[in-house]
Amino acid sequence: MLRTESLKIPISAGGLSVMATGVDLKNSLCRVQGDTAQLSLVSGDINDPTNYKQVADILNHTGGIDAVACDLHPDLHSTRLATQLAARLDIPLIQVQHHHAHIAAVVAEHGIEEPVVGVAMDGFGFGTDGSAWGGECLYVDGSSSLRVGSLKPVPMPGGDAASRQPWRMAVAWLNGHAVLAEMFNGLPVEAIRTLCGSNMTPTTTSAGRLFDAASAIVLGSREVSFEGEAAIALEREATDAEKFKELSYRLDKIDGGYQLDCTEALTELAEAVQTGEAKPELAAGFHRMLAAAMADMAIRVARAREAQVVVLAGGCFLNRLLKEQMMAHLERTGLKVLISMKLPQGDGAIALGQAWVAVQKMKRGDL
Repeated sequence: MLRTESLKIPISAGGLSVMATGVDLKNSLCRVQGDTAQLSLVSGDINDPTNYKQVADILNHTGGIDAVACDLHPDLHSTRLATQLAARLDIPLIQVQHHHAHIAAVVAEHGIEEPVVGVAMDGFGFGTDGSAWGGECLYVDGSSSLRVGSLKPVPMPGGDAASRQPWRMAVAWLNGHAVLAEMFNGLPVEAIRTLCGSNMTPTTTSAGRLFDAASAIVLGSREVSFEGEAAIALEREATDAEKFKELSYRLDKIDGGYQLDCTEALTELAEAVQTGEAKPELAAGFHRMLAAAMADMAIRVARAREAQVVVLAGGCFLNRLLKEQMMAHLERTGLKVLISMKLPQGDGAIALGQAWVAVQKMKRGDL
């Protein structure tokens, strides 16, 4: 039914059949039929014409389903293909927020039926407010998802250019700090600072972009050739550190939820670099700070909502240090922590999460 090999996950679908189209990068498809969700292996970027044609051909020959699920982002090829399929078959189109789908995929894999607190950390996902999310704490109860925490929104100067030039995100987080000009000598720091102050510049809560900022500060990362390159370099630097620098963070209560401000931590990193402190210790300190801070947020939410399970999902958890340190913090409080065991850790599992949420919505009559 789907491309080459696929992974089968038991799912209680109540006789419903759903096709989910995933996202564009690391695209996969998922079809729920009977009590099985069949997730195709990741085929790559469907912005590539060959990959796009393969996905389009599969969807053009798809029938016998009750609904189509896809991402919220209106400009994705996967969203457009899902919209066309739903129109052709005259069935409901169910759009699922990116990070809700990340959490739901892990919930589906483990067969969890109770509400969970989900921490989703990645580079980008289209938020319900239209902004770029990526460092999120969600309370997920089946088909419903409530955003109960996030990283502090910061400017993403130049949009996608900021994901290719990590130093831009360092400027966004440390905008105005005296160390910037010396740290990024020869780069247009003042122009980027001005861009950060423009109301035309988008904001982001992306954990991936936060890692970029830390890597730019600690390692001087200026240009990357692929998503996650700066974060991988920072993890590698931290791996063999025998000590770590203690870093500060602030967890603010905002609009009934929490917002994590890492400005102090990044400022302390920048000042430590200026005084010549060891880079491995700084990189290790950043990992420990972020793991402790996001765990702190999740623990507070779990206690307030009497949840017993915390789910970790998203591409940032390919980072072994972040994953293991967060799990340790959470498990010390008695919470059950779940992470993907069979599924791709990143966007390759999104289609399963979309399909699972769609099934829950249909079973509840919540369309």
